Amino acid sequence: MPVLPLLLVLALNAAPPVRMGSHGMVLFGQGSALYASHIPMFHPPHDVQLLLQVELTGKGLPADFARGLYTLDPERFDLSQLMAGKVRTFHAALYRGSFDGGGTVLQKDVTVRVRRVLHAAPLKADAPALPQLRYLVVGEGREGYLVHALGRAPDFDQVLRATFEKPLPAGVHVLELPRRENAVDTRLTPGAVPNATLDGAATHLEVAQELSFLRGPDFTP
Repeated sequence: MPVLPLLLVLALNAAPPVRMGSHGMVLFGQGSALYASHIPMFHPPHDVQLLLQVELTGKGLPADFARGLYTLDPERFDLSQLMAGKVRTFHAALYRGSFDGGGTVLQKDVTVRVRRVLHAAPLKADAPALPQLRYLVVGEGREGYLVHALGRAPDFDQVLRATFEKPLPAGVHVLELPRRENAVDTRLTPGAVPNATLDGAATHLEVAQELSFLRGPDFTP
């Protein structure tokens, strides 16, 4: 039996792309607390809520990305490979504002290095509805960023900057608003937040700014 060339064997054994596309992201934070949140949809290839801790390399970059909307329009890659940790760097155009409409290009080619995949969850339009308003929380010190946890379609995608009464522990945390409906009209907006829990314990915070808001199921501006 003939031996197949090594490159052909590798090609035959390679997994086919699952979620190939250009996966737009919201960029927020500063310094070592810099994050990218994938802009989702409830259909392939964008049917994943994905939160990354990243590093950015390029010329003339802003000092921070914590005081307004910044987005990334990346090169094409397989989102599933990124979720699995097999894509560690990618190139993207950086925008102030939305790359999908009205934004300004700051750099046409920046390098994004993925430091950590913080959260990865496939989306289903008919998933169980969330029982209450829920956010994923990341950050350093008392400054945190809230990313709305997605449930059943149509839902909404939102990123907020907030100040917490106590410094945040390392990692990703879950903020919940007991008895507050998970809906667009009841989402968090700038101001004090009463009756919230962080990982199940009562917490106090104040939302400073809404950095991004996209209404589902298509999540467009």
